[in-house]
Amino acid sequence: MQEKPGFIRSLFYGGLKQAKREREGETLGFLDNLTLTLARKIIFKKVLNRFGGNLRIAISGASALSPEVAEFVNDIGISIYEGYGLSENTAALSVNYPGVRRFGSVGKPLPGVRIEIDKSVEGSKEEDGEVIAYGENIMLGYHNLPEKTKESINDDGGLRTGDLGHLDADGYLYITGRVKEQYKLENGKYVAPAPLEESLKLSAYIDQVMLYGFNRPHNVAVIVAAMPAVEKFAEEKGISGRGESLLGDPLVRELFQKQLEHYGKDFKSFERPQNFALLSEEWGIDNGLLTPTLKLKREVVEDQFRSQIESLYS
Repeated sequence: MQEKPGFIRSLFYGGLKQAKREREGETLGFLDNLTLTLARKIIFKKVLNRFGGNLRIAISGASALSPEVAEFVNDIGISIYEGYGLSENTAALSVNYPGVRRFGSVGKPLPGVRIEIDKSVEGSKEEDGEVIAYGENIMLGYHNLPEKTKESINDDGGLRTGDLGHLDADGYLYITGRVKEQYKLENGKYVAPAPLEESLKLSAYIDQVMLYGFNRPHNVAVIVAAMPAVEKFAEEKGISGRGESLLGDPLVRELFQKQLEHYGKDFKSFERPQNFALLSEEWGIDNGLLTPTLKLKREVVEDQFRSQIESLYS
């Protein structure tokens, strides 16, 4: 959209603004409604056609969905509902659905499912704890693995999901990270890295990112740069070179510092990275840095880029 004429760009962002107001129950005036109608017919329709033209509802699960992304997809015309469950339960544990939806949450527990938060497991947010699920859809145990079953299922039948989260006053469940992924900084503060990583990836210049700070004075970030966007930025600024050679340029470093500040502004100061390393090669299944379900292999990334991480603390 940044490359489109001013009128189209204004109509696009104006349409998104009015779609959000409409979604939140506001009554639109004549001009606001006209802006939304034109945006839907001229711009949003073209986006929907790229999805085949008939997609109207989408369900998101398996991994965290940024609220900003969810709202954007919804406001261009695809109603999106985030849900939550594990392999250890049949069907979902919770889900958003028409009339009962809150962006950023994974919805309310399904009928017959009860969610409790074990606050003895500390998280980076005061209200967080480990999510414990109860219901007839919870497995009896792991086949021929009694010790692992005992670790995962409480005596009262509650499934220890391994996820950090909390319930709000209206009963919506929020997942904020994995228990095994969080770590303590040197000052004793807990950090659950996933929410901030998801926010940072909203930047057009950040393809992938991993936070690190276990037993360290502060967090640092290892960033895989979105090289096409970086090269375009360099061209506009008159920076010579291409590819990885651009990542050491002071203006490029300054660009990424601003991106970290902007997309990390809603997080606590101790969570935000104080230094960063830039990489050009994407993390993937083939190079062993992502699982087959595209989840980050944190320990592998830490080992492979140990020297870069250590240099960020020197």
